[in-house]
Amino acid sequence: MNPEEARRNGLPEISFELSYPSNMIFEPAKAGEKNYNYATFYLLDEAGNRSDMVSVGYYTMEGDDGQTIDVLNEQLIGQIRNIYRSSFDLSYEFSGKRSFYGKEYPMYQAIGSIDRAEAQFVGTYYIQAMLIRPTPSAGTGLVFIFQSNENAGIFALSDIGAKGCSSIIWSSLKFKE
Repeated sequence: MNPEEARRNGLPEISFELSYPSNMIFEPAKAGEKNYNYATFYLLDEAGNRSDMVSVGYYTMEGDDGQTIDVLNEQLIGQIRNIYRSSFDLSYEFSGKRSFYGKEYPMYQAIGSIDRAEAQFVGTYYIQAMLIRPTPSAGTGLVFIFQSNENAGIFALSDIGAKGCSSIIWSSLKFKE
């Protein structure tokens, strides 16, 4: 997203680009609305449920000057964790730092079931949310969330970023200077 688009949509200016498969539904941020995501990409399975989804949002590092970046990251991951705890019946959770494709990120991972056809979410989902800073000193970064179920060919957390549409989107992410 370029800075002009971000400003127009009320989002922080983070200059990045990514590619996504042409068969994915693309929902960009909308001008004049409160946006939390730059974009959401997803596929629908035969039943009309989201089977493979990537959401690209933002976060800002705001807080007490005495708080470290690690503490702020833990607080943000905790907020993400609470959203999933309230929506999914979780069988596995992890919060902390983990390596993903050779780099360590603050991360939340979960496996959980949901039955909300009206929201297009039914099945067991593998979830990974990561906080990604464009530079080590950046005060604003991306929240990258992957949600995939078995209909996307994702059968383990290790499949995220390696299989399905998430792999194409993740491997294409580039921050511009």
